[in-house]
Amino acid sequence: MPKLKIYTRRFCPFCTRALATLEQAGIKTFEEVPIDGREGPLRRELMELTGGRWDVPQVFIDEAYIGDDDALEALARSGELGRRMGQEADRN
Repeated sequence: MPKLKIYTRRFCPFCTRALATLEQAGIKTFEEVPIDGREGPLRRELMELTGGRWDVPQVFIDEAYIGDDDALEALARSGELGRRMGQEADRN
């Protein structure tokens, strides 16, 4: 099963939106990495992983960079998120 990892911060409306997108898409198994209290090192890590982005949320599937909450929502709307996560396509 593919592994989804999302970097978040408390009280971040964009992070809340991304987590809601995962819930609506039926993605229940993922690793959430809160950057609160470790922002310096984790933002540097994000910059390396994303090619310069340090903001949250940032999403990865099997270590492949997906993007932010907008990218995640677009992937979910298109059905590609479910496919990448190994879910059956909605046949209704």
